[in-house]
Amino acid sequence: MSITANAVKIFATGFELFKKFGIKAVTMEQISSACGISKKTLYKFVANKPDFLFQSFSFFAQSMEGILYEVLEKNGGNAIDDLFAIERFAEKHMRGDEDRLIGQLEQYYPELAPRLKKKREELVFKITQDNLRKGMNEGLYRQDIAVDHITILYYGHILATHENNIAERPADLDELRQTSLRYHIRGIASDKGIQYLNQIINNEE
Repeated sequence: MSITANAVKIFATGFELFKKFGIKAVTMEQISSACGISKKTLYKFVANKPDFLFQSFSFFAQSMEGILYEVLEKNGGNAIDDLFAIERFAEKHMRGDEDRLIGQLEQYYPELAPRLKKKREELVFKITQDNLRKGMNEGLYRQDIAVDHITILYYGHILATHENNIAERPADLDELRQTSLRYHIRGIASDKGIQYLNQIINNEE
């Protein structure tokens, strides 16, 4: 999705308003006022509030993807390092507010929630597949793994851990996510990768 600088400002401003006040409370008048434009001008970018919601959430996902890949490039680590970096990034930038807003969408705009969840799925699939291929090229992951299958399984892991819906008593989310990540790595790592993972764990302890 290629958008203009003005659209970037509008969607970013709207998303911040949604985070601060909630999806239902924010009106198109408030968004246009916060952007310093008229409501008529705002409607040159979107058809209505549901359209604005979809485009602002899509903009947020695209922005997070770009920032994440910049972080990974700057870190310069291997595929296993990247997985830990992705987990830290998601915890800091993509959890909490996003979950709360998705929940509000399911309540007030149920027709939008599946479309935006699909966007999130596509983002996670892309990042996971890139990581799997990188790890295989580095010799840290086994060469016999089925990338498409592991991508689906890992996404299921993320959802179960992320939403914490697999136990009657909610586990500590930080510990659960850490266990899930290590479980994923051990399932795909080569002997070289297992050795590297153990080094990381030993250094943390």
